[in-house]
Amino acid sequence: MDPLPPACRLLRGLLWIAALSACGPRSVPPEPDLTPRDVTLPGVAAVKLEPSERRSWVVLVETLQQQLLVTAPARKLVWLDGDLAVVKEYVPPQGRLLIDFTVHPSGAATAVEVEPAPGADLFLKPIKAWLTRFLPGGSEVTFPLDPGIPDTGGMLPILFSLDRARIAALGEDVLVAMRWSDNSVRAHRVEFHDGAFHPRWTTVVEPPAQLLAIGIIGGGFDNFHQGDRSAFVYLDVDPAGAAYVVVPSTAEVLPAHDAFFGEHLLAGADEAQFDYGVSIITRLSPDGQRTSARLSGLGLGKRLLSIRTAGDTLWLTGRARTGGEPGGWDAWMQSFDASTGILLTERLVDVEAGDMFWEVAALGDGSVLGVGSTNYTQNPAGLSVSDARDDLAVVLGPEGAVRTRLALPPGPVGRGNEVTSVRVIEGRWAMFAGVKDAPGTHAEVFSDAFLSLRDLESPAASQGR
Repeated sequence: MDPLPPACRLLRGLLWIAALSACGPRSVPPEPDLTPRDVTLPGVAAVKLEPSERRSWVVLVETLQQQLLVTAPARKLVWLDGDLAVVKEYVPPQGRLLIDFTVHPSGAATAVEVEPAPGADLFLKPIKAWLTRFLPGGSEVTFPLDPGIPDTGGMLPILFSLDRARIAALGEDVLVAMRWSDNSVRAHRVEFHDGAFHPRWTTVVEPPAQLLAIGIIGGGFDNFHQGDRSAFVYLDVDPAGAAYVVVPSTAEVLPAHDAFFGEHLLAGADEAQFDYGVSIITRLSPDGQRTSARLSGLGLGKRLLSIRTAGDTLWLTGRARTGGEPGGWDAWMQSFDASTGILLTERLVDVEAGDMFWEVAALGDGSVLGVGSTNYTQNPAGLSVSDARDDLAVVLGPEGAVRTRLALPPGPVGRGNEVTSVRVIEGRWAMFAGVKDAPGTHAEVFSDAFLSLRDLESPAASQGR
């Protein structure tokens, strides 16, 4: 029984209510304002954008470089709060290259990094890989990622690009698609619990194959990764936990794939026209089993630049050559039923002269938001891209027609301006990230990154096209 008199008990209760009223509201910070806004990150280019806790953001940025003998991207991670103010940065330790990252439901982020072995020949360096987990409290956990399987062949490949890993979140675990030193591609699932990484499985996705680089003669900057795209791997995960690993298909990759797996993808190519398809799409079950591998389709002029899953759909995006004139490029996308691999749609999108998509995001009504660049030209007989390029952000209806072109802050006239990544929030808001004031193939190499938050339903977001 409470020994205090009734009046004292009443006073104590009132004091508790007052204390809770004073402390309670301040313990939950207000939701960030979703007013349209823009921010610039000077001296870099935005490569990838992901949402984190309470509408904050993590951005992978890169300092652009002239094309050298080996592609070694100079990247770092930047965390921004809900008001788009920078709150933290991560620069990898000397010797390591930060390649990609993902964000988990807890708000933690995980990066995949590569480290060329010191003292080896410039082109023949074996590489190590690392995972780094950034926990919400500010601590970090680093883990060496092992190839998991001995080399699958005796090939001595040329490592002309170190941009050869992608990472995706599966809850708090990660899936990594990595092209190792022998040019084989392996997928790794690594669990994270009890404050540490724990490897779960490794699956060979592609065996070793000779990959060929393309140099830009007399050029300084490689627009659209034309020289090293054959070394790229692409990765995403669907809601059921199945993973999709996509690699560019070539005359060397297809026969090596068929010989290793006993499959017959080469039968779908057109060898007489040197058309070996756009890519090989491999689906992995949540336990790491290969459930299918398909040639995504023919098309000599098609250039894959990214993949994304949206529900039960897998999207491939990039650009396609549509003519012999300098502006003869259209933005290109394919969609597949993710579980069966059946082609659903293939679209060419013509906005201005040259068009391309870096990425797409599915919207709730069956339409798609595509981002990239437009109004560029390219040497019809080479790789040189014009200095001038304009932002491209368009909403496409289910039939593929352009419904709306969105207005984003313009960059300097005569320089490259592109949207490289987009994420949709609550079905209505979109965060765009990209680059302003970037070079063409032969221009001076510098740039600024940008982020733009826009209301897709606002008339002010449209350019009225």
